[in-house]
Amino acid sequence: MDKMYSEQDICNELISYVKSNISDNRILITKETPFNQVGLDSSSIIELVLFIERKFNVSIPEGDLVPDNLKSVEALAQCTYKYI
Repeated sequence: MDKMYSEQDICNELISYVKSNISDNRILITKETPFNQVGLDSSSIIELVLFIERKFNVSIPEGDLVPDNLKSVEALAQCTYKYI
């Protein structure tokens, strides 16, 4: 069965959410931008994980919530995509 969403769809949703709810929407954020460069702290990143789990109806295992998967939109999208 084909997946309903692509990694790019997840990236787009994350970027939109960050701009609308977490950081100043004037800050440029791309899928490669490190979260710490746009002012996201650990609480903001957890908020992003919860958003993505609700939005895409997935559960990201605690074992995948490691720094490498939580460093940018692209990294979080790749991690999430495995569970869609």
